[in-house]
Amino acid sequence: MKRQVTIVLGVLVILAGVGINKYLSSKAKSPKRNPQGGKPTVLVRKVQNGFVKNTVPVTGKLVAKNRVDLFAEVQGSVLRSSKSFKEGISFSKGARMLKLDSTEFYLTLLSSKSSFLNNLIQMIPDIKYDFPSEIDQWNAYVNSVNIKSPFAEIPKSLNKKFENFLIAKGIYNLYYTIKSQEEKLSKFNIVAPFSGTLTDGNLQPGSMVRVGQKLGTLIQAGDYELEVSVNMNNGILIKLGDSVLLMSEDIPGNWKGKVSRISEHIDQTTQTLKVYINISSPMLKEGMYLSGSIYSGGFENAVSIPRNIMIGTNQVYLLQDSVLQLKDVIVLSIGENQVVVEGFSEGDVILGQVFSAAYNGMAVTPKLKN
Repeated sequence: MKRQVTIVLGVLVILAGVGINKYLSSKAKSPKRNPQGGKPTVLVRKVQNGFVKNTVPVTGKLVAKNRVDLFAEVQGSVLRSSKSFKEGISFSKGARMLKLDSTEFYLTLLSSKSSFLNNLIQMIPDIKYDFPSEIDQWNAYVNSVNIKSPFAEIPKSLNKKFENFLIAKGIYNLYYTIKSQEEKLSKFNIVAPFSGTLTDGNLQPGSMVRVGQKLGTLIQAGDYELEVSVNMNNGILIKLGDSVLLMSEDIPGNWKGKVSRISEHIDQTTQTLKVYINISSPMLKEGMYLSGSIYSGGFENAVSIPRNIMIGTNQVYLLQDSVLQLKDVIVLSIGENQVVVEGFSEGDVILGQVFSAAYNGMAVTPKLKN
């Protein structure tokens, strides 16, 4: 009995499945045929040759045009001054930025000057009797010497024998040693070579400074140089004086600059060359990143197209009788998103979109891109 029930249930399930299948089949719609015969629809654009401005995208970091690292050339302790030697402090050109204690060195210099003057006084009788024509100017020189003031230049003579006499007495050696010490004494005062601001440095009064120690960095705010790298294809088109428009992602506004220097050295790793741009603005700060474009002339009878529709380095798909054909073009300039090329005839139609399935000789249905 149970077996008969099982058989009946199985037959009912099969009949139900057949009924459902017929119902679903009756509801299904037949697929529509492609009216284009299976040809894919692609966006195309007409080529219009004309003058295309050459714009080279650039990005770089600002560096102060006038920038100098300050190092100690003498040793001494820092003396108190009217201004602190700290980051952010500004100085005018010629103003004393830092003074080191020169007392010991100054006394040594006075001792050297006294010894020199003593040698001159002892030498005067010999000059009077052996070189009477030289005595007047040397008497005048000895009388003018003040050991607390910088020494004037020693008198010159056309008498070679007298010059050898002075050399033998060690006069020239002593004189130039003293002049060297006078020059070294001036280095105890650090003077601003231009009007600027310290970007680093923090010396307190009483700090000991040693020879060769870095003291800080002085920059002239408002006048900057932007170093950028450009590829060779664009680099050969850039000229000195080309205009540049720059902007920052951090602060509003834009700034105009000019190409001031172009390096002749090619970076072997990146195959790029350095271009330097002058830019001035009180709003800018050293270390800021700016981006923009260099405007360097342009190209006649050329066209700008999206970079992503290029095939390889110098080909695009040209549409001829609804068939894609690869065409060689001459690349004039490469931008971040666009590329300037020549080689088209006026009115040529090219593939205007990225189409990975495209191939040479492929039949398509064109749709003109607005």
